[in-house]
Amino acid sequence: MQRIEDIIKKNKEAFNNDELPVDHFARFQKKLENDHVERGESWFEHYNIMLKIDAAILIFAAISTIIYTDTFSYLKNTFTHEIVSAELPDEILEVMQYYNVISDKKINQIDDLAVSEDEAARVKQMALTELQMLEDDRSELETEYALNPNSERIINALLLNQRKRAEIFDRIISTLNQIN
Repeated sequence: MQRIEDIIKKNKEAFNNDELPVDHFARFQKKLENDHVERGESWFEHYNIMLKIDAAILIFAAISTIIYTDTFSYLKNTFTHEIVSAELPDEILEVMQYYNVISDKKINQIDDLAVSEDEAARVKQMALTELQMLEDDRSELETEYALNPNSERIINALLLNQRKRAEIFDRIISTLNQIN
């Protein structure tokens, strides 16, 4: 390899003495275009394998994201909640709605009692972790209720779940009252 470099350096004038013809680049471009026309290749045909690989990578990434973020369980819980809500007796739905209204009011009360937005966000985050467990339990109870619609035990557990939700907010409000 070193020998070739030495030869080129010694004969540098022989390599640089002729300028390229003016139409050199135009002729080269025309040959490239003719080559593609002769083969009948379009851009998509030329990059076909790369497009397939890119599509496979995108599909893999999308499916991995869906599985990793556990989107399916959220959809299942929502779907199950809609089915069970349609089957729950009106009295039970009314009581659950009552507890939801109370919970919403208590969330607003927490915002009012919090000294700063950072504190409100911290308190809400603590509540959300506890509420997420209750929400998971509620989804399981609703699924069980769909399988066993006449079970008084499951109905009572659903109502107790809603009551615990309100109690969590009460506990947070009392903690904020003690701090203030």
